[in-house]
Amino acid sequence: MFKRIFTFFLSSMVGCTVTQAAGLINQGRGAQTCADPSLSVTFFAGYSMQNTFHVVAPRWLFVNQHSLGGADWQLQGALFRAWQTPQDFTFPMYRLFNPVTTDWIIALSTDGTVPVVSGFDNADTELFGYAYSTQVCGSVPLIGASLQSKGDHWYTIDTNEHSSLLAAGWVDAGTVAFVLPLNDCECSLSQ
Repeated sequence: MFKRIFTFFLSSMVGCTVTQAAGLINQGRGAQTCADPSLSVTFFAGYSMQNTFHVVAPRWLFVNQHSLGGADWQLQGALFRAWQTPQDFTFPMYRLFNPVTTDWIIALSTDGTVPVVSGFDNADTELFGYAYSTQVCGSVPLIGASLQSKGDHWYTIDTNEHSSLLAAGWVDAGTVAFVLPLNDCECSLSQ
């Protein structure tokens, strides 16, 4: 009886169905493989009309740049959840800049060094988050698509969106990291 009441209470608090909440109760975070999902934050896509490129960042960064002036970001929605600070079992995600195309890409470092990608300037590299290097702990692939004619990259966890961009002439940029889906109820807290 107590478990049923607790499950109902939990489902109403986190917006899950009772079945999903019951599954969360029975699953524990794998202490040897998983970062704490409760410490993750939502990352958003922003588009600069002036510079014609997309970037990925936590929403506060876009708000801060607007407040400081000079930013023309258009928020294009929440993309995924990951961590802003180092967590056990995560790796740093970097944003690398191409000064010729004014394009930003995401690269994950699994060896502790800043990634080097031909054409992208390490002087403008920014560490902006932390994610998994393999698909564990309920994570999903963060996949990229490149519109080379405009020097732009788009990142998504939605495979249908990715496929549609490829059908529209974008080029597959592969899986760059593994992140948590937006719906917390879809995150598996165990391995």
